[in-house]
Amino acid sequence: MANVVITQLGPLYTLEEVKEHLRVDTGDDDQTIQTYMDAAEASVLQYCNISLVPLGKEAVFKVAAMMYVATLYEDRAGLDGLPKSSQLLIDPYRWLRV
Repeated sequence: MANVVITQLGPLYTLEEVKEHLRVDTGDDDQTIQTYMDAAEASVLQYCNISLVPLGKEAVFKVAAMMYVATLYEDRAGLDGLPKSSQLLIDPYRWLRV
């Protein structure tokens, strides 16, 4: 088993960053957006079958999760799941269990 060194724990992104990505200027939807952020972060990690973002790959996971937040925000039903564009970004870090 390999040794793992965790250098930083914390959110993948801030509410302000996501609101800028969504081009939202008001605070009316802050609670909804925060909920989508939490769900998106969990979804990208679950998709990859990992519990932490790989060191040095934070930007890739951040963009993938922000794209998913945008999908959830624009289509409140979110029936399509993790967008294909997000999947393509994080596919190289996906652990497939066989």
